[in-house]
Amino acid sequence: MKSHLIKTGRPVSDLYIPPAVDAAIEPASIAELCTHLRAPDCPPQGIVQLGAWELEYRHARAFASTVELLFRDGIYDLDGLARPAVILDGGAWLGLSVLRFRSLFPDARIHAFEPDPALFEVLTRNLQRNGIRNVEAHNVALADQEGELEFLATGSDAGSLRVREREGHLTRVPTRVLSEYVSSPVSLLKLNVEGSEWDVIDELGDRLALVDQVLIEYHGFNELPQTLHRILGRLDEHGFTYIISHFDERNRACVPPLRLTEDFRYFLLIYARRLHTTE
Repeated sequence: MKSHLIKTGRPVSDLYIPPAVDAAIEPASIAELCTHLRAPDCPPQGIVQLGAWELEYRHARAFASTVELLFRDGIYDLDGLARPAVILDGGAWLGLSVLRFRSLFPDARIHAFEPDPALFEVLTRNLQRNGIRNVEAHNVALADQEGELEFLATGSDAGSLRVREREGHLTRVPTRVLSEYVSSPVSLLKLNVEGSEWDVIDELGDRLALVDQVLIEYHGFNELPQTLHRILGRLDEHGFTYIISHFDERNRACVPPLRLTEDFRYFLLIYARRLHTTE
């Protein structure tokens, strides 16, 4: 099922929900919070205030970095969502991505996937504590097969089915295939699945044609096969136009002067969408 440009007699603006105009959090508030989280005496876990939200965190430094990327830098911000707004958030961690999407698109229906059992409990508490509705949270890992697989739980945002060269402990988690959740149009598919991105996209197969916009954090790690070309090829086959960003100046391997060594490790953000015409 190869798809191409979507043609419609309606103006493109009628097809999309614009982001909320009041979604921003004061930069000074973000800076103050992240300074606190990076302080040597900051507890590794606790509860902090982000805007109007009271949030439980784990791994203070990883939490600070994610707050900056999502709420200061806006790496997941979009110009709009196709109606009806449905978001699949693969790798939701503690819920920061869910909160960013909710602030931008208050009426969107969101499915959030987080495999780490302990972090999933924090995710659900953060949603409940702040009255976040219309979100279905799934304590599963997205993979290329249904069943159970070993998962490296790190306590931070780096838990993985694929990566093993990190501190953590192995635990078995339930796995589900993404195609199970894509039987009707999806406005946005976001994946931050620590090396499993190609497995998830490949399993989705022709149902990728039902997705309008895609955000994928690609993990280029020396211990994993290179799959960037496969992901981009699949997006192209299904009618997406894509761009790639290294999204973070601390992502040193992708900032000139460029370098590749035997222990390379880098991150890329792939954004892809279908370009609509009005014929």
